[in-house]
Amino acid sequence: MMYRATRTMDAVEDREDKTMADEEHTGGCMCGALRYRASGAPERVGICHCETCRRNTGAPFGAFAVFARARFAVLSGETGFFQSSPESKRHFCRACGSPIYSEWSDSDEVDVTLGSLDEPERLRPSYELWTIRRQHWLPEMPELTGYERDRPD
Repeated sequence: MMYRATRTMDAVEDREDKTMADEEHTGGCMCGALRYRASGAPERVGICHCETCRRNTGAPFGAFAVFARARFAVLSGETGFFQSSPESKRHFCRACGSPIYSEWSDSDEVDVTLGSLDEPERLRPSYELWTIRRQHWLPEMPELTGYERDRPD
């Protein structure tokens, strides 16, 4: 089964009338078995060039929207996870393997993969992490705040 998001002008106009707290972000996996919802605006949106994120996403960098764990819910399907460090679990769809989100034992946030969102174009990264691991052939992104390693808290 293939999931396709459709949009109408009414939906776009309705979204513009909502406040950031009213926002809803939906998404899912490639096969459609897993669906989720994140309520409200993300805490932040960024990309990460670290080796773990590159390998987890199979891309030159990972792109994530960070939501409070309490505002994120899996609606259907099951996730499996890979314990990528003692603190971190990388969740994926058990049916097709699509990476969906990551969580940390010492945090009340989840990092949702932008590529799994139905409308990733609604969110724009504002920072990039682990720039010391950035692929040399990627174009510069001067509009993003860059951090050589992790973001300072």
